[in-house]
Amino acid sequence: MKYLLFCIALFAFASDSFAKGFIDTVYSFTPGIGQNVGQSPEYFPMNIFGAPASSATVSVPASAPEDILSLGIGGEIIVGIRSGKIYDGEGVDFIIFENAFKRDFDGVIFAEPAIVSVSQDGVNFIKFPYNEWTLSGLAGKTPTIGSEDPFNYPACGGDGFDISELGLDYITHIKIKDVSKIVCINETHPYYQPEFMVTGFDLDAISIRYTDKPTSVANDIKSQVAFSETGDSFTFASPYKFSVGAYSLNGNLEKHIECNEIAEISKSELPSGLIIFIIEGNGKKEIVKAINAR
Repeated sequence: MKYLLFCIALFAFASDSFAKGFIDTVYSFTPGIGQNVGQSPEYFPMNIFGAPASSATVSVPASAPEDILSLGIGGEIIVGIRSGKIYDGEGVDFIIFENAFKRDFDGVIFAEPAIVSVSQDGVNFIKFPYNEWTLSGLAGKTPTIGSEDPFNYPACGGDGFDISELGLDYITHIKIKDVSKIVCINETHPYYQPEFMVTGFDLDAISIRYTDKPTSVANDIKSQVAFSETGDSFTFASPYKFSVGAYSLNGNLEKHIECNEIAEISKSELPSGLIIFIIEGNGKKEIVKAINAR
């Protein structure tokens, strides 16, 4: 009995020591075919950072490019918290918000689902088990309630995931892979939609309930600089004027740029291997590390 009480007290202490936050890093993005809303640099990746669209309701989803990123059919994105971990706590550990909505004329949820996988190293991923018929275990089936606290699940809507179901106590990467065509195969499917209407998963936001590196939309460059990587370049975005210096492992400055909102550095301009980016602006300095595997 004393041991049980000790474990309960220890868990409560550990849970209280965690902070809440949102994803702030895109490790990779491979667009699918068709829909491309929110994919241009003027919106992405800032449109998936921070809280979900406050205007979203059960029947009126977010749809503006500043609020959502369309993955497209078969598209995939890997995200996380820069230099931080997502831990297992009480209940769900992170919540994925998509723009699913309930149709007024028949009450059916318009869902464009995606498989969710997680990793502790960005290389080896484990999928959450799912059911193609009920869409259980998939993201993109539950409308977002933008007026609610995005950490208060399930009142806030979205789809919650508990990493303890996979036997994990922490993760660093979240992968979302569009599989929305599964609702088009069978007309008796509970979420059936005609194929021409389905254009792929639309990511609004991901809230993290237990992390050691809280993120927010506070007015400082440390939380506002968005980092993303594609096959050809590294991209940084911020509402502030800032500079980026790219250093090789031996300390050589390989590239330096000054920019207002978007900074893009081609991988071909940098040596292979570890690259250290030093970002300065708004009186703040941030360091981002990445592997240039060109």
